[in-house]
Amino acid sequence: MRKFLWKLLFCTLALGAHSAQADQLVSASILKSTENGVFMANGRYFVAGQGGIHEIKRTVDSSPHCQMDPASGFTVCEMVSPQWGADTCEYSGMTTDDTYLYAACTVAQPGAVLGPLAAPKRAALFRIKPGASAAAEVKIKPFAAAVWYNGMAMLDKSTILMTPSAPLGTKPAVVKLKITNTGTLDHTISTWLPGSPLYLLPNGITVNKGHLYFIGGQNLWRINIKTDGSAGIPVLLYQTTINQVLDDLTVRGDWVAIGEYAIVNGLGFNSITLIHKTGLVAPIRLPTGRTQVSSLAIDPGTFGTPGSFIGTSYFQGGIHRFFY
Repeated sequence: MRKFLWKLLFCTLALGAHSAQADQLVSASILKSTENGVFMANGRYFVAGQGGIHEIKRTVDSSPHCQMDPASGFTVCEMVSPQWGADTCEYSGMTTDDTYLYAACTVAQPGAVLGPLAAPKRAALFRIKPGASAAAEVKIKPFAAAVWYNGMAMLDKSTILMTPSAPLGTKPAVVKLKITNTGTLDHTISTWLPGSPLYLLPNGITVNKGHLYFIGGQNLWRINIKTDGSAGIPVLLYQTTINQVLDDLTVRGDWVAIGEYAIVNGLGFNSITLIHKTGLVAPIRLPTGRTQVSSLAIDPGTFGTPGSFIGTSYFQGGIHRFFY
């Protein structure tokens, strides 16, 4: 950990206004508006976005649902399409219990211009069991109330914590989805963390070592998870400026890594921002150039560089790898 910290400090000093060392695993021409990516314990990497749910492979796969990115040589296989009946839906939040992928799929109202701030036409919980090159099983259960869910994190094998998109605390900040029937995917949804103007627009969440780390628009909060699974008192760890947004996050050691970007690209900075779990150490910003990172995951070695950040980008598309 000390070596990692010194390396981060060195990069912060050396990079200055320069972009971080990065490459692209998948181009935006193949995957547009990539929203959330996760690794399973077996090292497989999946990404959700407007174009469906895909697996990114280092190896060649010539199956009908797969295509190779000629620029990088990586393979993209479609697990689930964005078609849900007669509608096209958008996958936003996604998480895994290392057997299944769980994702929120949302259909916007025709002509809606406010995106996640507007009530959607319909939405559902998808459970996907990945096969070799396509989904082996897909189970769909519509939500009783159509809500955009952005962040998703497993609390236990049958419980998912999710963030509803709503401005200024007009909905719960975090809800708890409890699966009551694994065969039908029946579930209940209840408030886990009440809404508040302090949380602004709820977004990314992750569970790590008994704590929930939660993005509320421009704030990062740490919340102790009590022994009964309920929420403790939120502690503010970091707050960015009014022209910046915090999106999704992951944990690496004692640090929380967040995709932070300018609301207007170019009028501010884009970075992977590292916040110490205690909130008592100065933040470390690792610039990402013009790429606005939407979500982050730590490569276990799947793409050849263990410990590197694998990032998605809703605005620029593609899958990006950042080295530090």
